[in-house]
Amino acid sequence: MSSLPRQALRPNNFTAGPAGPVASAPPRPAFYLTMVFVFVVYARFPEIMDMVTGSTVHSVRIIVGLALLATVLFGGDSRAVFSKVGICLMAFTLWMCLCVPFSVWRGGSFRMLRDTWVMALFAFVIIASAVQGLEQCRRIMYTLAAATIFIEIITFFMGRIQGGRMALLGGTLGNANYLALMLLMGLPFCLFVLRTKPGVSALKIACAPMLFCVPVTVAATGSRGGMVTLVVMFLLYFLPLPPSQKLVSAIAALILAVVAIAWSTQSALDRFRTILTTSAPVHLSVSEQSAIESAELRKELLYSSLQLTLRHPLFGVGPGMFAVANASFVQEATGRPNWNAWHETHNTFTQLSCEDGLPGVFLYGLALLFCFRIVRSAEKRARPYPALAVVRHMAFALRLALVAFTGTALFASNAYMYYFPMLAGLCVAVERATAAQVALQMAAVSAEPAMPASGGQGFRGVPAGNTRRR
Repeated sequence: MSSLPRQALRPNNFTAGPAGPVASAPPRPAFYLTMVFVFVVYARFPEIMDMVTGSTVHSVRIIVGLALLATVLFGGDSRAVFSKVGICLMAFTLWMCLCVPFSVWRGGSFRMLRDTWVMALFAFVIIASAVQGLEQCRRIMYTLAAATIFIEIITFFMGRIQGGRMALLGGTLGNANYLALMLLMGLPFCLFVLRTKPGVSALKIACAPMLFCVPVTVAATGSRGGMVTLVVMFLLYFLPLPPSQKLVSAIAALILAVVAIAWSTQSALDRFRTILTTSAPVHLSVSEQSAIESAELRKELLYSSLQLTLRHPLFGVGPGMFAVANASFVQEATGRPNWNAWHETHNTFTQLSCEDGLPGVFLYGLALLFCFRIVRSAEKRARPYPALAVVRHMAFALRLALVAFTGTALFASNAYMYYFPMLAGLCVAVERATAAQVALQMAAVSAEPAMPASGGQGFRGVPAGNTRRR
């Protein structure tokens, strides 16, 4: 990628016109605030500062407010909100509002909607509206890579083994499954930096070890969903490689697997072993038995979420209210309370179906499907134009990040968090920027002078009279 012309790396720095390429206006304040917002939110910076200082600062709300205000005042493209993805997310939000009055605990559902989902929706609006052009999309992806590096460094210095699993001592990253999710979603952007950033830079140097450190940390978390997702992501990366690179990648993966096994605790390895084990419980270690009990509990929760979906197929039990409804459901069915019922569904899609009804999971799933279609379409449209090679790398990174979210969503309850809306906003921004650049490329091709039919210069500058008949 370092050999690509500057227009390939900064394809929004020109506009169509008779004078040819001209420099565009510098990024507006909304974009710079969006970069700060993306880093602060994705890196969980406020939570980490709370752990370090022992105080609570609502910095995310402040940055969200400033970013939204700057987007409105300094030329954010509000049309992005009305894209297919935006319409699905807005419709999902309206449907959640309709579900709140039918919730088993209306106050809890209202707080979930206000404090969690609205912030996630703002992340979509800010990124989709404020990020304009491929150059700004590239910078946002670099910001996500920097946030991933920050998480990995913080985990290295502040991470602790709890119950045999690597995690931080508090906050979102105190959950080993969420830590694995954040690292896996950010890993493709580190690869994007290595593929697209020209020359040598601190960010590029820092991204290189992430390709090894992140998988090792994910293995140390003992997250079975994270490990399965990591394998799928590696296969998606490995299969398109040319044969000459597949051998090197396979050897590197084998070395990495050995290092991950050596770095992980026995408890984490036992959890991974239970993914495929068929041994009787009496032949398992204590940690393996604990992992199997955890898997059985998740199956029970999955079954309960499906039953609640059938009981409340339209409006669900209320946003964020599965644990409350499930506890009542289990007590009603068994005649006694069960503390194991007070858990999340551990599956994002059944969480949506039982809490927001079938219309809710349909709208959310449709938005996710549109995002996959966007990255596929962007890659296909940019393929004929060498100057847009960076778009193919963007599409590949976004596809892997969406796979990371989808894979881990099958094992965790992430429906109302900002993870997917943030990726969705970036997908919309890339779609809009790609469409503009493809239009410019097509206009440039159509503006080239036509070749003369006879006389003058023949094909590729060869005089017509010098061609020989064969």
